[in-house]
Amino acid sequence: MNTKTLPPPSIQPRPEISEPPSPKPRRRLWWLMVVAVVGIYAAFNVEDFDFLVEKDGGYDLSPKRKAKLQKEQEEIDNAEQYVIIANKAGLYPCYNCGKSTLIFLNEGEVWKYGVTRIGQNKRYDKGEIPKGLEYVVEFRGDYAQCLKLEKSQIYYYALLPENLSRDVPLIRPPANKVDQ
Repeated sequence: MNTKTLPPPSIQPRPEISEPPSPKPRRRLWWLMVVAVVGIYAAFNVEDFDFLVEKDGGYDLSPKRKAKLQKEQEEIDNAEQYVIIANKAGLYPCYNCGKSTLIFLNEGEVWKYGVTRIGQNKRYDKGEIPKGLEYVVEFRGDYAQCLKLEKSQIYYYALLPENLSRDVPLIRPPANKVDQ
């Protein structure tokens, strides 16, 4: 029995690749999408850069920026502390009543204490005060004074006779979600 062996195959080096492989088109598309999204975001979220103007060799705030500052300072000086009371007995939303979402208020009882720098019409311009409730200004002054008075009103609400007469007194007025 004769066995014949074949010679081993010749080993030849691989031909060199003269050009690098071209990137896949999907990668380019992905980066283009990222750049587009960042560009759109920047266009809609970057403030105007016209807040400074050159004046007498120096810089000053633009008239638009000065007007905004003036308006905000006036709002701080002319704030109001208010109370929203029931002018009609009935059921009203309650955010401090545990599982119950409504509370019965008699006429004249407090629903909420608050502070605003922009007045009732702008603060509650979309009918956010339920029917049967009335907005009453208790104090006008600077914002800090109004905030102090509001805090006192909210904390001392727990001691009001209308609250103490309930089966389960509330920690704060029905519409004040937190102590602020």
